[in-house]
Order: sequence, then structure tokens, then C-alpha cells
Amino acid sequence: MYQVHIGRLSITSPATLNHSSSSDGKSLSISGTLGGVENELDHLKYIRDQLQSMARMDEHVPFRYDGDSSLNGYVKVNSASVNVSKYLLGSFEYSIDMEYVGREGDVMFESRLTGSLLENDFNVSSSTTQQFHAPPAGHYAYIHNGEPESDIRVCKDLTSDNEFASVNLYVKTDEQLRNNNAQYVVDIEDYYKGCCQISIGTHPQKTNAGITSTVNSVMCGKDANNWQVGDSLILENGLIKLKLGVSTSKATVNTFIYDDTQYATEQEWIFSSGQITSGNQQGDDFSGWRRVQILVNRPEVAIVRCTTYLNTDKSGRLTVDFALRRGSHFVSVISNYYTAGTPVNFGLYTTPSTATDDSTISSGYIIDGTASPEDNNSWILGSTASLSTDTDLTENGIIQRAVGGATFPFFIGYILRDEDTGQPSDIDDAASIYNQYIDNVNEAQRLIKA
Repeated sequence: MYQVHIGRLSITSPATLNHSSSSDGKSLSISGTLGGVENELDHLKYIRDQLQSMARMDEHVPFRYDGDSSLNGYVKVNSASVNVSKYLLGSFEYSIDMEYVGREGDVMFESRLTGSLLENDFNVSSSTTQQFHAPPAGHYAYIHNGEPESDIRVCKDLTSDNEFASVNLYVKTDEQLRNNNAQYVVDIEDYYKGCCQISIGTHPQKTNAGITSTVNSVMCGKDANNWQVGDSLILENGLIKLKLGVSTSKATVNTFIYDDTQYATEQEWIFSSGQITSGNQQGDDFSGWRRVQILVNRPEVAIVRCTTYLNTDKSGRLTVDFALRRGSHFVSVISNYYTAGTPVNFGLYTTPSTATDDSTISSGYIIDGTASPEDNNSWILGSTASLSTDTDLTENGIIQRAVGGATFPFFIGYILRDEDTGQPSDIDDAASIYNQYIDNVNEAQRLIKA
């Protein structure tokens, strides 16, 4: 059965498809009934929610129709309606109206690169050489007036059903990168390769052969969030993956790094409150995560906000924003606690077998002390704020602001090493990762006419 693919969403072949053109532009509308191969009710609800979210997105997405490739191109969803005839029978009638922007040869993409050096406690006031951005994997005809350096990072192909499929991302670095915008061309099948992706919960999905499997529910836009306590939340870009812990009694996250064939080097982290006494790995436990909000969900950047609390009377709010960029193998984090007088701790859930390397703490970060970590890749934690030098914390892989403050900015990442030489490349060592974090460049990708 032919399918229609709108952005990240795939649905069964429509009953009607209308393609029209006038002096005002081109339009494309489809309508039909969801069911048949997608006869699991939870799957239909997922499609319903994503369609409605996409109608509120102000961005262009690729469109593909298996039944007629001549219609393939880029569209913007103007409106979408889903009418339910009978819930028990899974009869969902839909209608989608789209602006048809053009085929691949009609459009290009531009990354607007803005931002500034993050305020920090280390007297760093000038630019570094690690401003970076990464266009989608498979892009071509790249142009930037600064002619930045280009390095390859191998990442998981999140668009492929083959769990071992990978693609090459070309990471662009230059100390003046933000001075100019970058332009490039992307074919529709490559648009989401190497991009940021948010998944919330799961849903059953049937193949054309009638085989049912449970898949992660990838979010389209930011208005389809239906997270419930205990649901999974995955923030990833094919290089690094952050997964929210599902404990109801502890605020944890797990991170993974992609190393050519799969996500590996898993680490579990925990937020805690107050001073940590010698011999312990955490202070007072925050409750498990109670709320998730999607703030940004675009291919080049994704941000989620997670909320929990400390006290039995439900007070002591903690909000944490996790931000991820395309091409990055670190996640930027900003935690905000209800009081500036009590420190927030972030660190390894369990005591490491080898003391953490804290020799670089005066430079803003600490590093995994394991001599031979899995796949030879080491985790790194750092902040723009001065960190406590208490070795009961640092040697156990825990960071805490040296000076009190309600807000605690930091990052979680990995140092990537070549499996043959055992050494990281120029953009993958600890100092470079920290520079990529502190010399912040925000990216906003937009479609432009070729």
C-alpha cells in the first residue's frame, strides 16, 4: 500500500489528492480515512496529534508520495482536521491542506547563525575557534563566506529502519562562523539525517505485511506533547542520546554516545539537592520527573523542559532545560531551583570505580577518569560557572556551583577517540567540546527559493 510522508509522519495512501496552482502559488490537499494497515487505535491517535501539531508549525517539511514521485517536494502544512466517526472501529477521517513550495530543484536552505559567547566565570571574553554548525547529512552545494573548516562526525541514521545504518555529518568550525549565514541544498530523503529528534512514549505500528511492532513516538513540532509520568522521553541527534529516567522517586537521566555502529558508553546521572556528605553520591533526592514540555523541536535544534520537586508537601520546584543541536555530541543544560541558597548537584548515579579526572576544573570541566572506557570514549561535564573543588564531589563525577545561585548552567558530553590511535580529533577533544559549548552559536534553518 502506498504511503504519504509529510515531514517525519507517514500515513496510508489518501482517497483524494488535489494539486492546484494559481498566481498566488501552488497548493496541495489530501484527504482520506485512517485505518487499514494502521488499525491500532493508539497509532491512529498518534497520527491525529502529529497532524494537528504540524498545522501549527511555521516551517517547511519534505513531502513524498510513494504512489507518484513527481509530487515530491517541500510543503508547509496550513491546516489539518481529523474527524472521528467511531473510536472503537478506528475510523478517523482526515483532511490536510498544504502550501506546495516547490520541488528539490526549486529551493535551498539557509542557516542563520547567531548568538554570543556565554557569560562565564573564567574571564573568557574573546571568541574561540570552535563556533560550529552542521547542515543535514547528505547536503551539497554548501557556501559560507568564511569558508569554515569541515570535519566528519559519523552519526546514526535516525531515518533508517536498519538499526546499524549511519551517515556522515560535516561539522563546520570557524572563529567567525556567525558573521555570515550558510546556504546549502538538501534532497528530501536526506532532510532529517543527522537532525535533532524528540520521542515521547511509544505506540504500536503495523507494517504492510501485518506485523505489529512497538516504536518510539517521534514528535512533529512542539504541540503534540502527550507525556505522562512514567513515559519515555528521548532527545537525540544520532551522535548523542539523552533519555529521561522513569523513576518516580529520583530525577535521573541516561546518556549514550554513538560510535560508528550503535549507541554505547551509557552513563546514568542524577540531580540532588543540598550538600553531599563524604562517602555519599547524592544529597536529598528530588522526586521523579513530573512534567515535560517541548520548547523547540526543529531539525537543527531541540529543547525540552522537565519539572519536578523536592519536598513531601510538593514544594521545592526544579526545572531543567535540555538543549541539543545538530552535529553536537554534548547536551546543554540549565537547571533552575526554587532557592539560590541550596545547591543543586549533578553527577554520576553511582560512585565510579576510578576517581574522576578533576585536574581541569579550573578551566570549567571534569573528565571521566577511567583508563579504558567503553569504546575508548570518555564523558565530560562542564559549566560556565565556577565549580566546587571539593574532591568528595569532583572525584566522584559530581559538579556543583562554587557560588550559590538559583540557576546552574552546565553541559554533558563525550570525548570521541579514534579506535586505532586512541586520540580524539581536533574538534572532539575536551577543550574543543568546552569551547563549542561556551562560544555559543544559535542556528535557525529556513527554506529559501533557489
